[in-house]
Amino acid sequence: MVCPRCHSTNVSVQAVAEQKKRGCLMSIVWIILAVCTLGLIILIPLLMHKGSKTNTYAVCQSCGHQWKV
Repeated sequence: MVCPRCHSTNVSVQAVAEQKKRGCLMSIVWIILAVCTLGLIILIPLLMHKGSKTNTYAVCQSCGHQWKV
């Protein structure tokens, strides 16, 4: 593998876990559920769970440039 910036072959590959962002619609649903169902407040932490996604990045050890593989 070759770095696109400095053309070095000193490149390592890393797997990085990134959290998904919560959308605007999910935030509105969360607020409506909190207002309407005060007795079922236990469900709110379940809806707040965002989850994660694993992405693979290559990192040049010479210049520090990183890109998604």
